[in-house]
Amino acid sequence: MIVKVGKNGAIPLPDNEGCKFAIGDILLCKLTEDKCSIELEKFSDQSLNDQQIKAHGSLVRVEPLNPEDYK
Repeated sequence: MIVKVGKNGAIPLPDNEGCKFAIGDILLCKLTEDKCSIELEKFSDQSLNDQQIKAHGSLVRVEPLNPEDYK
């Protein structure tokens, strides 16, 4: 899947039942070996606060899509 990255690095998730992520989930982002894609997987510790997520460096929280990020 190819997606458009919005302002502040926003990436839209698929809007279908095959997507296993929900709003509020913490995801681990890993660059693939060919450096052409990013793998997203649910992080094992879902209790981190925003400061802990930022300090980790490779984590993001799933947030509602803001259409303003894509103008």
